[in-house]
Amino acid sequence: MSCHKAIPTIALIGGIGSGKSAVANKVKSLRPVKVIDADQIGHDVLEFPEVQQKIREHFGNAVFNEQGKIERSQLAKIVFGESKKHQDSLKRLEELVHPEIHRKLEQEILSARATKKVDAILIDAAIILEAGWKDLCDLIVFIECPFEQRLKRVIQNRGWSSAELEKREKQQYPLSEKLKLTNYIVHNNHDLDTAAQELSSFIETL
Repeated sequence: MSCHKAIPTIALIGGIGSGKSAVANKVKSLRPVKVIDADQIGHDVLEFPEVQQKIREHFGNAVFNEQGKIERSQLAKIVFGESKKHQDSLKRLEELVHPEIHRKLEQEILSARATKKVDAILIDAAIILEAGWKDLCDLIVFIECPFEQRLKRVIQNRGWSSAELEKREKQQYPLSEKLKLTNYIVHNNHDLDTAAQELSSFIETL
């Protein structure tokens, strides 16, 4: 990639358990890319004292452990579910944390661009569309993976049930909607190397 071109920022989206993080990190072994993990930023934001204070005010002490840290599993019970109360709680939590995550994502993108050492910035953010952060990206890549495979992954890696996966997916845009906004599709249903190579080849064309 010639140095006068702006470094593209690419959002990786897909179903839960589609292997977005694994593909992004594998691409790092093939070319100089910066991977920004929005999930990790989301965890970091929950450590901010001002965010913790707002969460305590709204959700009470039950979501904090003895060390004064937020118990994410307790918070998840309150915000993920079918009921109106669940949905209202999720909306409130998002109002508290999303602006902070957006700000931090912006900072990371700017600092990666400033180094000029990468030829693409990959944002691994499951809810980039739902949160209205599309403005941060130049392109959207969809990581395609069949439901059975994704379910197997979340059972192994997160200890979820099929019902839990479906419940969480309902909080996100339908995959058909995500596909409409996609610039490119990477297939992650065979092996990781092939998927990473596909994404690397796409970056090469930019």
